[in-house]
Amino acid sequence: MKTKNKFYLLLVAIIFLSTACNEHEEKTNTIKNTNNTEEKSSLLMENMINSVIQDSIVTQEPKEHNSLKKTKDIKVKPKNYTFTFKNFDKKSSTLHLKNDIYEFSNIAQPIVMVNLSSTWCPPCRGEVPHLNSLQKKFKENLFILTALVHDNINDDELKKLIVSEKAHFFVSTNQDENEKFEKMIIKKLGINDNLKLPLMVLFNNGKYFTHYEGSMPEEMIESDIKQLLNKEK
Repeated sequence: MKTKNKFYLLLVAIIFLSTACNEHEEKTNTIKNTNNTEEKSSLLMENMINSVIQDSIVTQEPKEHNSLKKTKDIKVKPKNYTFTFKNFDKKSSTLHLKNDIYEFSNIAQPIVMVNLSSTWCPPCRGEVPHLNSLQKKFKENLFILTALVHDNINDDELKKLIVSEKAHFFVSTNQDENEKFEKMIIKKLGINDNLKLPLMVLFNNGKYFTHYEGSMPEEMIESDIKQLLNKEK
């Protein structure tokens, strides 16, 4: 009797273990299948995203290329300028700037120096004797035009100063025009707003030649003028 009971208990244990193993295997297979499904879904989603990105790149590149083409095809016309310089004697010279050609009316000399200056500026005042000297030496070929900028001196004081300084060159007193010219020329020359006066710009036969910022030795300016005159020979 005891032997039979042991046999029955052993048989129940074997059946229980077998059933538990089967259930564990089924659960394992289910998890594996789920993981496989999730991996497949993840791969599918990744492929779809990559495909969309590639399509986007393909369709956008030609648009950028076309945009660049259109930009290159647009030709910006150079801006034309006109400035009129006047002195106390009611004499004037009008500058017409077109296609980087500077045409000064009422000026016969081929070389023109426009000198941006102020009476309150010590270096500007210091240049006056040298400008007088250059104007006298090269009067047949050089015209010096001093344009006052950012100066609040009144007309009577300025007239006295011109006489006392013996400025034997053209002094433009209409500062509105002078400062318009200043704004244009410093932009063309690539000078920042911290402009050092005087600014002397040398033109030859309507073309820009060189410029000087701040005080400059007379000998250096004279050397440049002689260089221009030698080219004309």
